Amino acid sequence: MTAGPGASPDVVTGSIRLLAERGWEATTVDQLAQAAGVSRATFFRKYGSKEDIVFADHAATLRRLEELLARTDQDPATVLRTGVLLVFRHHLDHRERTLARHALLRQVPQLRDRELITSHRYERVFRAWLRTALPPGPHRETLATALSAAAVAVHNAALRSWLRAPGTDPTEELDARTARLARTLIAGLGDGGGGADGREGLAPADLRPNGGPGGAAA
Repeated sequence: MTAGPGASPDVVTGSIRLLAERGWEATTVDQLAQAAGVSRATFFRKYGSKEDIVFADHAATLRRLEELLARTDQDPATVLRTGVLLVFRHHLDHRERTLARHALLRQVPQLRDRELITSHRYERVFRAWLRTALPPGPHRETLATALSAAAVAVHNAALRSWLRAPGTDPTEELDARTARLARTLIAGLGDGGGGADGREGLAPADLRPNGGPGGAAA
């Protein structure tokens, strides 16, 4: 069971902090429910297990990402950058939760498999969208797979860097790196190149959805 749309960010943050401070094995669901001010049954219904609540906020972020991708008509490279930054800003905007989760993951190795699964979910969302947003061609599937995997990898590297120095804001650097990888992969696997600085002109007309500017992305 995963947390539903009504999951309170405060409960999620408080639960992760409690698990990190008291210890994974030492903290019971009853204690989490008590801290959240709900019954054990309500906690299970709204937030699921201890493992579920550690990653509960990602469900809402994935929905926001899917909505962004569904409504855009910009070129794939630009949207990829926007999507990566949307996910990254979620971590920075919920600083205490992100830091508490990082501390917990360092204590509890078994949670890292769930972290990897969550990361793959973002990759699948990007890949599914790119498969329809990129123009038809012999390398579309390969390019969609490469772009989605690389985007998530660059995001995760930036997040790890921020976790080591949470007083910084590497958003601009992440934007530039995502732009460079999009330019490189599109130039290598697509039918055209990007702009000289990797920020403007990343996707020329033949790399935009439906083959031209203003095409509707799925």
